[in-house]
Amino acid sequence: MPIFCTQMQVYDHINKQLVWVDGKRIEAPTWELAEEYIITEGYNWLVITGKLICEIPCKKGSNDPDWKNKIDYEKIQQN
Repeated sequence: MPIFCTQMQVYDHINKQLVWVDGKRIEAPTWELAEEYIITEGYNWLVITGKLICEIPCKKGSNDPDWKNKIDYEKIQQN
């Protein structure tokens, strides 16, 4: 089942401005059902920004991408 990414706006007290940050990940068959979930569960501050297609972790102790251990959600969903 697809996983949809959400974001929300929060106030950055240091820079005195609104900024976008990652929100909850929502597992739903379609974008429309993910939006319905947000409304039904009362997460009105979340905005769906896209579909999660893969995650690439960092190598231990660094910020370098660990391509060998990436999680490919599109490949998983096709199986």
